[in-house]
Amino acid sequence: MTVWLTSHYQVWKAAVAGASVTDWFDWYNLADMNRWSGYGLGGSPWLNDNAENYWKQSPITYAHKIQTPMLILHNTKDPRVTVTQSFKLFYNLRDRNVECQFIAYPLPGHFPQDPVHRYDVYKRWIEWIKDRL
Repeated sequence: MTVWLTSHYQVWKAAVAGASVTDWFDWYNLADMNRWSGYGLGGSPWLNDNAENYWKQSPITYAHKIQTPMLILHNTKDPRVTVTQSFKLFYNLRDRNVECQFIAYPLPGHFPQDPVHRYDVYKRWIEWIKDRL
């Protein structure tokens, strides 16, 4: 939602995208729950004209409109949302000179389970927003 909102509304001073789905094609093809996305997007992107719907609903389609400074956080071994999703967002922002930072944790899972990394996530999150208000 962070990527979608910042690409559609230019009112934010700062944003944090944590393990965000940016590309529904990638999510369908690479995630552990890929069949789930098909329910909301008309089935497989490879059937009928569904590819167009996947593209229209993918936040990365509109990411070229993002101007909000963004912190991107992601676990590199996340089976739910692969880290490639965050790399796409990071390069989109960086190449357009939008202030951004990408932190990739070498951890499994969708969110850090250990207290040290959880603390780091929350600390970075709070500081990113606080420093931009």
